[in-house]
This record gives sequence, structure tokens and C-alpha cells, in this order.
Amino acid sequence: MQVRSKAYIQMHVATFLWGITAILGKLISVSEFTLVWYRMLLVSISLLLIPNLLTSLKKISHKNTGFLLSIGVLLALHWVAWYGSIKYSNASVAVSCIASVSLFVALLEPLILRTAFNRSYIVLGIMVIPGILLINQSIQIGHKFGFFLGILSALFAALFTILNKKYTESIPPNTITFIQMIGGWIFLCACLPFYLHYRPGEFHIPNLKDFLLLLLLAVACTAIPYNLFLRALKESNAFTTSLINNLEPVYGIILAAIFLQENKELSWNFYLGTAVILAAVFVHAYYNYKPSGHMPKED
Repeated sequence: MQVRSKAYIQMHVATFLWGITAILGKLISVSEFTLVWYRMLLVSISLLLIPNLLTSLKKISHKNTGFLLSIGVLLALHWVAWYGSIKYSNASVAVSCIASVSLFVALLEPLILRTAFNRSYIVLGIMVIPGILLINQSIQIGHKFGFFLGILSALFAALFTILNKKYTESIPPNTITFIQMIGGWIFLCACLPFYLHYRPGEFHIPNLKDFLLLLLLAVACTAIPYNLFLRALKESNAFTTSLINNLEPVYGIILAAIFLQENKELSWNFYLGTAVILAAVFVHAYYNYKPSGHMPKED
């Protein structure tokens, strides 16, 4: 019980820090592709400062390294779509789409891991859908593409969460994060010539303000929360983690209201949608902590 409670605290701290990334994504002026390229590079460099990281890397098999690098590609795609959603719409729309991760996990995890479908998880995942629709009901037409990118980023996030579960049980979180950041960065480097061809002039060295925000994003909102996330994932399953991550829209939109004044764009739909998402989180918590004094076995 104590270990699981610690894992839940780690998940919530990580989720809050991720909520801040939406604000930073709006404040940083470079394009979504450029932002993610620098973010993954800076995180990789910062992780190299951790003692014994290189020693830990040598202990991983080539096969596992290859899989972790490929998962890093999913992470890069998730982030590019995520920041694209922020820049083509706003932070509030983007973070609300993240709530659909739990639904994608509920549907995809049994297919990928070849396990039985959990009806309760599917019901709880479906409960999130009305919340998403309510939150985004009043978005402007110009934000529709950003909404689509947000849903796409949630799909990539679900795949990333499911595939990561296998490796968190045997490989240190810092090592996993480093390999995946390098994998995503190499993938973006391979895509860079095509990006420069179709978006000339949009990849450039950030100014001092953007660089400082990117540094904050890389260390405080990436390296730290991803380590907490991976540690927590050891004691939980992908669905539990993704459902707690549904609080990211709540944290993100509150922060957007404070720092970006996006509350002016919100209506009663947002508050009702937020209540629906919170209801799913609390129902899930009750399901895992029944009054019987012990928790059901996780899939």
C-alpha cells in the first residue's frame, strides 16, 4: 500500500509538471518541430551529468536498446503533434485532448500485449469522451486542426505508455529516458532535411529568452517528471498511469488561465467537461481502493 501510494504521488507530481509544458510551449516562439528537436537534445545532455549513466547503458542488450530507441521515435511524434496542437490552437485545447490517452490505452493495451479486455477500464476510458467533447465544443473553427493534432498526440502517448511498461521493471528510469531522448532526437535529425525543404527558415537558433525557457522545459518539465513517471509505472499499469494523467488538462488549463489569460475563451462547457474527467479519475481510485482493505490485482 505504501509503495503504491508513493507511486501515485510521483504520477501526480509528474502530471503537474507536464501541465506546465503547455504554457512553455505557447511562450516559446520557435516552431513545434524546432522546439522538440532542442528539447530532446537538452534533456539528453542534462542526463549525461547523472553518475553511472554510461555504465548502466553498457549493461543493456542491443535488442533492448533498439526497442527503446524506437519508442523514442513515438515520443518525438507525440511531442511534435502536441506542440503543434498548442501552436495551431491554444494550450487549453491541447491539454484537454490528452484526456483521451486512457481510452486509447484501454483499447490498445490488450491488443498489443495480448491480454484480456478489462470492461471497467473501457467504461472509465469512455467516460472521458463526453468531457473532451464538452471542453472542445466551443472551440473556434481555426482551432480544429490543433484539436486533431491533440488527439493524434494522445494516440502516440498511449502507444508510448504501453510499450514502456515492459522495460521499467528491469532498466533504470534515467537510462530509459536517455536512450529514448537520443532515439527521438536522431529521428528528428533524419527528418530535418525534409522539414527544411517544406518549412524553410523555420528552424533556427533560439534567442536568449527561448533558450532559457527550453532549458526549463528540458530539465524541470522533462527529465524530472519522466523519471518520476517511469518509477511510478513500475508499481502500476499503463491504464492507471494514463488515467491519472487525465488531470493534466485540469492543471494545464488552470495554469493557462493564470499565465495566458485563456480563461476568457472558456465557458461552462469547460467546467462541466473537467468535472466529467475528474469523476473518471475518482471512480478509478475507488475501484482500486475498495473498502475490503486490499487492492485488486492489476492486469
